[in-house]
Amino acid sequence: MYDGELHQRLNKALLLTIALAILPIVSGCSQPTADPTKKTIPTNSDQWQKKLGTTFEQLPESEQQLLSRYMLRMKLSGAYESGAMPRTTIKQALVQQREYERLHPNNPTGKKSPIVSSQPAYSANAQNYPVALLPVKTSDSDSLNQVKLQFMLSNHGKVAIQSFKGTLTMQDANLAQGKSFNVPLTQFDPPIKPEQSGKIIIESSIEDINVMRAIKNTKDLTIMISKGTLILENGQEIKFDESLMK
Repeated sequence: MYDGELHQRLNKALLLTIALAILPIVSGCSQPTADPTKKTIPTNSDQWQKKLGTTFEQLPESEQQLLSRYMLRMKLSGAYESGAMPRTTIKQALVQQREYERLHPNNPTGKKSPIVSSQPAYSANAQNYPVALLPVKTSDSDSLNQVKLQFMLSNHGKVAIQSFKGTLTMQDANLAQGKSFNVPLTQFDPPIKPEQSGKIIIESSIEDINVMRAIKNTKDLTIMISKGTLILENGQEIKFDESLMK
């Protein structure tokens, strides 16, 4: 009887030892987290918001900014709309954008129509401080959607931007009138240096299905500062007033 119990205990001890030895191997074989940079950017720019929202959030802040400048550059060039762009991964896009910015340090988004002194002040400010809506993951519901909106403010001026407070207005060909979003005082830490971008994040309840559709399909969507104040690092204030809009 004693020998039988001892044999059982030895077997249990042996099984436990084997189990503990195998455990790290099993854990090491678990599926690794998917690399977001391997995600392919849709060749149809209308699908960027829908397809890239979650993936965009997985990227480091610096790569989010770099990718947003790449996407804005592609939008401005009209490359995706023309169907001329091949399938590109986020990793490839980041490499391309880094190289582009190395060659064009003063024009990272490939913007056209440089500022001239004869332009009205509001128009000059709008071009110096453009705003773009980043990819958004929204609900499929048609009513009262609480949406986290992320805007990228670019600085094409000569002095770093310290803060912003005001109103952003979204315009789209399918909207009878623009949709405005109030932005509380947003401090940028660190300040947005010239030819860099900073993020503005707000929460908004959107009841209009047409506005929701515009957010999901940004082909004809534009964002601009309709009213507010930018405070630069040197203390200068840049004013925006919708009464000066054309």
